Amino acid sequence: MTALAFAFQACYGPGPDMMYDIKLTGTVKSKNTNLPVKGIKVSVNNGKSELFNSYGITDENGKFDFYASVPNGNYYIDSVCYAANNVNIHFLDIDGAENGDFFDKTIVIDPAHKDEVKINVELEEKQ
Repeated sequence: MTALAFAFQACYGPGPDMMYDIKLTGTVKSKNTNLPVKGIKVSVNNGKSELFNSYGITDENGKFDFYASVPNGNYYIDSVCYAANNVNIHFLDIDGAENGDFFDKTIVIDPAHKDEVKINVELEEKQ
């Protein structure tokens, strides 16, 4: 039975009892001008799975605020073990040059079973 559970988890990720929700809030600013940047997609995913994808978009003040489900322990995707304390946060400029053209950025956070994580990031503008 344990082998079956491992195989299921390896193929499909953790079950619902292995997840918990955190609130992600923060601000994205330009590294060059220190001004807020709107239109940045802030997303969470762990490993290669679409299962954990959650996102928010920065507003005109560069602020974002959304909930994401993250694993409550190690999990497996395609037989690769990922640690729950490694949650990838991606910053992607989705509006192009409308308000500046910025390089994408990925950071890793450790939510450590917190209810809320505040993230402030500076993005470098493409020249």
